Amino acid sequence: MDLQIRIEGGSADEYLALADWLNGNREFRGRVRQEPGPPTDGTLGGEWVDVLTVAIGSGGLGVALTNSLNKWLENRRAGLVVKVTVTSKRRTVKLRARDANAEAVQLLGEILHDADER
Repeated sequence: MDLQIRIEGGSADEYLALADWLNGNREFRGRVRQEPGPPTDGTLGGEWVDVLTVAIGSGGLGVALTNSLNKWLENRRAGLVVKVTVTSKRRTVKLRARDANAEAVQLLGEILHDADER
């Protein structure tokens, strides 16, 4: 199963920081792909990262990803929003940096835990 992670209003630097953070965790090393954004006028392809795709498969990686995203968000600017879309279920959960958003983290954990058990 793949997850798509988007950072609303995020810069290329924020995408790269999140990709580095996830790849720094041995559980996700080699599972994170940086997808370019759509081409702009006069270019052949996207020039910056528009989405991260994480292949979580099974074996508890969904819960590990939830915990890792939560830790990464703790050190981000207050208005930053990360959208995680579970591609197989077409469900999207938004996680906001420095907000009391335990419900979203719990919901993402439940969605991913259900996917891990399949």
